[in-house]
Amino acid sequence: MTTYRALVTALWRSQRRDPVGLFFSFAFAPVLVIILGAIFGNDARAEFGGMGFLDATLPAFASLVLAMIGVLQVPVAMLTLRESGALRRLSLTPLRRGTFVAAALTVHFAVGILGMLTALTLGVLAFGVSLPSNIVGVLAVCVVGLCAFLALGCALSTIYPSTAAATGLGNILMILLMLTSGAFSPLSAMPEGIQNIIKYSPVRWFVDAAQLSWAGDPLRDMVAPVILLLIVLVVAGIIGITRFRWDVAH
Repeated sequence: MTTYRALVTALWRSQRRDPVGLFFSFAFAPVLVIILGAIFGNDARAEFGGMGFLDATLPAFASLVLAMIGVLQVPVAMLTLRESGALRRLSLTPLRRGTFVAAALTVHFAVGILGMLTALTLGVLAFGVSLPSNIVGVLAVCVVGLCAFLALGCALSTIYPSTAAATGLGNILMILLMLTSGAFSPLSAMPEGIQNIIKYSPVRWFVDAAQLSWAGDPLRDMVAPVILLLIVLVVAGIIGITRFRWDVAH
């Protein structure tokens, strides 16, 4: 436990030395809530089913944190440590790979959950979005969704061949996930064909579960998207742990 705490502290200090990455992990979603909320307001609109823009899209803004951390920040951070030789040096110590991965993901989890909750809180306090009917349910969905994408990021770090590839491919994946999140336009306002495609997006599973919980719908309605997120968590987690390596592959 002492090793774990020391690693968390060291990795957090390393994270603070990357202000750009920290901004996108924590502040990107809250800033978008402020900007788009100021532009579109939150008055009821017919195209949003009688809801305001943020009433219809707020959980989707939290999903941007998942996309940012899962397909970009975690893989780039892991690969940077590997390519710099930092992981090779750690491999010469008694440190277990599970302890290192847990510490690294703990730092990303703390930053990510704060970013998600800040975005949601801003929507409520600054733009009058109604409080969630099931606050515990929304928090639980946020935790499950973030853990699933952290596992996905860990898995991708074992698949991307280099930091440059992780940055390039990660940005492409991130943009695709952002476009399917519904943060920029509610799903109900999109053509039916686009809606059918978007339903296969992992961030959409999170948004669906979060919106259902926010509205206070029965738990059975959110079982399917939560199960899909748990499948991502388990499969990606197994890949991330079993394929993890300390050194660059030759």
